[in-house]
Amino acid sequence: MGAELPIAVFAYNEEELITGCLKSILAAGEGRPLRIYVLINGCTDRTEDVVRRFAEAHGEVVPVALAIGDKANAWNVFVHEIAPEAATYVFIDGDMQIVPGSIAAVERCFAEHPGALAVAAVPSSGRTIGSFRSMIIEERVVAGNFYALSGGFVRDVRAKQVRLPIGMFGEDGLVGTLVRWNLDPKSEPDFSRIEPCPDAQWQFDSFSPLRLKHWRLYKNRMMRYATRRLQARMLYPRLWKDGLAGMPKDVMTLYREEFSKCRLEWNGLDTVFDVVAFRRIKRRLAASG
Repeated sequence: MGAELPIAVFAYNEEELITGCLKSILAAGEGRPLRIYVLINGCTDRTEDVVRRFAEAHGEVVPVALAIGDKANAWNVFVHEIAPEAATYVFIDGDMQIVPGSIAAVERCFAEHPGALAVAAVPSSGRTIGSFRSMIIEERVVAGNFYALSGGFVRDVRAKQVRLPIGMFGEDGLVGTLVRWNLDPKSEPDFSRIEPCPDAQWQFDSFSPLRLKHWRLYKNRMMRYATRRLQARMLYPRLWKDGLAGMPKDVMTLYREEFSKCRLEWNGLDTVFDVVAFRRIKRRLAASG
């Protein structure tokens, strides 16, 4: 049946959704041997307890508790410290559910496109499903909800000791960039290195305007998006200029060296979130001395 397929599941305060995510992955595997590493990132709820109870009944699941609540750090830990050698590595957010047939579709996509370094799955639910799917397929981008990397690419990441900056939001955008440039940001990009896979799909529960918790989640999401935009303005010029040598260890290093060059731009209704994110970064810098 082949070697086990390593899957990283990122879980931050997902006590309500993580069981459904794990059940969907096992079902989507359809008999394929899996090893599911649940990266429990600095959770303050009962996520770890829920995962450990689930793992007692499902030997494929490996709980990994991390003190730092940071997805970029969890990605680094999985890639550099935990994941075994494999032909393919899968990455899934803990609040997603994977559609049956998706695991086989990812591996089939790599087999049919041997030049691909990443496979990008697509959404099967959500209010913006049409535009989201089109963006992934037409622009060949990676969405952090569900994607896969080739074993060869991960081996190169390890050999070159490439680590995502701790505190960096939007790790999927940075991973997609590293894939398109094949770990050499000073070279020319090749978008064919990311292969969209319409048969690999995820789904999730949409926000309800009737639930106060969902409004808080929406606000937090929009703030992450705003911070990610500002971080990208600071990080990518460094990569284009200096290559991987320009990759900072963490975002505080990035802020100290690049924030003074950062300027706010009009961004429609999202400008208000950009302003708040800008001020938060400024306060963090001031507090750090």
